[in-house]
Amino acid sequence: MSTTTELSFKSLKLNNEKAQTIEDQYIYIPKSVSDQKKIASLFVTDLPFFADSSIKASIPILGYKGITNQYSENLLTLHPDFIQLLQLKKVHTVVLVYNSDILDTGYTYGSEKDLSQSLFNVYYAVKKFKDLLNAFDWDISLIWANIKHQFQFEDIITLDDLDKKHPDRTYKSLQNYKSPDNTLFDCINLTELSMNRLYAHLRLKNAITFYIYHADRLKQHEFVYKSVCYCHDGDKLEKIQYTDAKLYLRAGPYYYKRIMVTNSHDGYEEVLKPWAIGEIGRDYGRDFIKQIPRYDSFVNKPNNSGEYQRVITSNHNGIVSSLFNIYHPVDWEPVAGEWPTIEKFLKHIFSACNVDGEVLYDFGLDYIQLSYQSPRQRLPILALVSAERNTGKSTFLDFLKLIYGANMAILDNQRFNPKFTSHFAGKLFVAIDEGHIPLHDKTTKEMIKNMATGKVMWLEGKGANAEVVENFTHLLFCSNNERNFMQIDPGENRFAVLKVPSYRKQGLKDDPDMLEKMRKEIPAFLNFLQNRPLHYPVKTTRFWFPDEVYITEALQLVMDKTKSTIEKELEDWLNDAFITFSEIELNYTLTEIMVELNKYSEIKFPKSKIKDLLAENYNIKPGPSLRFIHHSEDAKGELILENKKGRYCTFYRKDWLSDNETSEIC
Repeated sequence: MSTTTELSFKSLKLNNEKAQTIEDQYIYIPKSVSDQKKIASLFVTDLPFFADSSIKASIPILGYKGITNQYSENLLTLHPDFIQLLQLKKVHTVVLVYNSDILDTGYTYGSEKDLSQSLFNVYYAVKKFKDLLNAFDWDISLIWANIKHQFQFEDIITLDDLDKKHPDRTYKSLQNYKSPDNTLFDCINLTELSMNRLYAHLRLKNAITFYIYHADRLKQHEFVYKSVCYCHDGDKLEKIQYTDAKLYLRAGPYYYKRIMVTNSHDGYEEVLKPWAIGEIGRDYGRDFIKQIPRYDSFVNKPNNSGEYQRVITSNHNGIVSSLFNIYHPVDWEPVAGEWPTIEKFLKHIFSACNVDGEVLYDFGLDYIQLSYQSPRQRLPILALVSAERNTGKSTFLDFLKLIYGANMAILDNQRFNPKFTSHFAGKLFVAIDEGHIPLHDKTTKEMIKNMATGKVMWLEGKGANAEVVENFTHLLFCSNNERNFMQIDPGENRFAVLKVPSYRKQGLKDDPDMLEKMRKEIPAFLNFLQNRPLHYPVKTTRFWFPDEVYITEALQLVMDKTKSTIEKELEDWLNDAFITFSEIELNYTLTEIMVELNKYSEIKFPKSKIKDLLAENYNIKPGPSLRFIHHSEDAKGELILENKKGRYCTFYRKDWLSDNETSEIC
């Protein structure tokens, strides 16, 4: 923490001069506040400042511009004067104070404005403020307080308005923010109760609670909430079908049609199909095109909670952009309950052990939980392999598809095409069923690596322009080939390869209704994930888990079996050399290595390929030209030691022999 003892801000004058001075300020700290020696609870309201009465009542309150707007530049970092005040006055609690109209959506009859947008702006502004405050000092508590909404209908909006109406109670009630019986303010402890309470308080959870709260104004009029048009028919809230104009959208200069298709589980998924503007005009006329919603580009923002937004607005450097989110909302509502079929199934799928003998069931639950709660978190490529039939590998993919719907693509080798990606780019899960990537297919291999770690991906279809979208893809493989479904290099940490046994080997019966039973248990399972503490709670690598957690014998088998011919020849030769010469290290030039490898091999390896292999796979490169001892054998098998000079590579016995092999020659 800073040891600064003087505040850098200049106190602004109050009353008549205040309005002129504050207009372009980000923060307003009255002199009465800066003069206080210690402040336990600091109250913060947005600018413009409508709380002069609080200053007269000696309430430590300041104005902080932007705490109702997530796009405020003032919320990129905490204002330095605000930080100094927190430090010098030893503040324990910050109370954000809002007017009575903070929940007002500004609805007017006939408006097509999305009424959730202003509430989302407030929610994310508070979330950003909380994150900044926590990063500065975790021990400072944060409280939300707004003048109760009903006062708005009495034209009581600000603190000054409320104090005029209740001069003896306003600031006593404000300072009593911990009381559950506060009659003037709605208060939420955001430190103890999390942001979920604020989300519900703003009526962002669902359309029904939103309508009930605002029914006196919405009545039976149409209104838009979270990009969907609703209307109450006097009995229940109905989702109105999109008009034909809303079946289309324009992203940048290109037009698309939103089409609902059925998937393999008889569910519906929305897809975007490029649509020629000439065909739209031919079907509806040119005036119709003006009604089509327009967006500046696509964006991929995965969110599986109630905070999902279909349309996202960005504001940077004064440039406001409207972006269409290609990620789809997850329809399931978590509900407390039992999930015995899912539990039994997942214990079967993740019954494998890592090399340390740890069963990977908790790893599997963490993998699914992180995908659901933190979809942007990178995770290892999960490969389920088994040469046996009836193991449940494909059922696992179907299970995830039930949960994530259009956010998951299940492909075969032919559909997993590096050139055309529109059918899977931007998906949370991309699964290759019965996958097999030929060892020589370097293009697909590199695409897989990029999908596992790359920040962006090209969304490209036949006859359509490519778009760049953020990439958070979780890749899955299911294969009957346990040994070489694709090449995995030694030391590669992107893959978690699990061998799945057959149901019969585990003493289980094949249940043809298993998937339908699991479908009914999904709400309870998601509720379990929301409340379950992670088994591996700390992120230790880019793929969250420590590498050793998902190192399995199945992974090591694939690494060993998919080595190239030149790798195998090199390892066999060095293994024999260390056993023959009983040395801790051996030195050879690239030319000598080439001669040794080509001596008995049917394939002739060029020196350039050997050089690349040593550098890329083993991080071994020739050093400067120096003298070294060269080990070789004559025709009779006698050891020959020669003093040579050249640019040689050094190999160490510990890297090429196992512990058992080393112990036999020592």
